[in-house]
Amino acid sequence: MLRQNLKIFLLFLVIIALLILFKNGQIFDLGVVFRSWLAPQSAINSLLTKPDNLEEEYKNLLAENNRLKTLAEENQQLKELLSFKKEKEYSLVVANILSRDPANRNILIIDAGRGQNIELGQAVVINNGIIVGKVIDVGIDSSKVRLLADNFSKLAIKTGKGLKVSGLLTGSLGLTMNLNYVPQDHEIKKNDLVVTADLDVNIPPGLVVGVVEEVNFSQEELFKEASISPIVDYNTLSIVAVIDSL
Repeated sequence: MLRQNLKIFLLFLVIIALLILFKNGQIFDLGVVFRSWLAPQSAINSLLTKPDNLEEEYKNLLAENNRLKTLAEENQQLKELLSFKKEKEYSLVVANILSRDPANRNILIIDAGRGQNIELGQAVVINNGIIVGKVIDVGIDSSKVRLLADNFSKLAIKTGKGLKVSGLLTGSLGLTMNLNYVPQDHEIKKNDLVVTADLDVNIPPGLVVGVVEEVNFSQEELFKEASISPIVDYNTLSIVAVIDSL
């Protein structure tokens, strides 16, 4: 009799358990109980919901990455200028480019002037001695620099085999540079290096200007002409150095 009552009790427990497991004809999810106990619903929702500021965070990361890249490039430029200074024993004044002349982007405004021993006609260089322009106007703590590609720029240079061919470099529409007054019997060719000559007291000789891009001449003319390409992009300049003492 006792055994029969025990079977009935166990059967009753099984029926109750089935009623709990089946709710409205569907299996009741016991996992809900455990998930609710292990993690608050607010925490679960925060994981499943897309953050509202995800796009903003992405933009911030891009800006920070660009800033770090710029700092790395500027640091490399400063190292190269320091190396150039030690090698040539020049006195350099490192300056930041504050802006460009709104009427002429080939005129730079830098944060160094008379207070930093800047004078008219001094050479402006970057990296390991690449000349990019000359000082054309000096204030107390700022100066203007004319890039070599400017129409009014003029610079005595040397090129050709052994850097023995002399000529006059002028700007050309702010894009490239022209080399003029090269005698017909002097040979110059594409990719020849172009450097500063020793005719200007403020410009040391041997500063890299660019390379010969194309040579043009005619037998009827007395002189050859050539187009010269700079080896740096003038539009990306941010730090320069002025050679204030040779």
